[in-house]
Amino acid sequence: MLSRWPLTAFVIPLALGLGSAGISSAEELLYDPDVVLVMKDKLFHVIKGAQPGNPLPNPAFSLQVGRDLVILLRNEDEVAHEFVSPLLMKAEDLQLSGRATLVYTLNAVGVRVEPRDSVMLRFEIPDVGFDQFHFWCNIHGKMLDDAMRGEIFILHAKQSSQ
Repeated sequence: MLSRWPLTAFVIPLALGLGSAGISSAEELLYDPDVVLVMKDKLFHVIKGAQPGNPLPNPAFSLQVGRDLVILLRNEDEVAHEFVSPLLMKAEDLQLSGRATLVYTLNAVGVRVEPRDSVMLRFEIPDVGFDQFHFWCNIHGKMLDDAMRGEIFILHAKQSSQ
């Protein structure tokens, strides 16, 4: 008589989505991302949410304080990449969807995204008193002259004068 353990050991992770790569299409439909960052050719490419007229050599996007934000990270390279930023360290309600490994540095938090995987980050943009944060790949963008770096600009709503 065959044991059911091997079948159970296969079916449970599959049902939980542990064997599948990236984000399910149901999750993608649930949250329309505000920012889409593609990691390809060892560079960040802002596909959605780009900073208009960006004069910087690095990719950039802007966010409004107090808004709920969804960032979709897609790794289209054959190597793992990381999205690390001090902004994520300030976010108290960071939620992850997809398969990712949390990354901690001395002054930043991020996620490691394996090749061909996607990860969705959701959090409320904190009002931390800074208007600019850097992000980088902790593998290919640690040094200031590395290419896998970018900037996040925090926008504060102007008070209306009455």
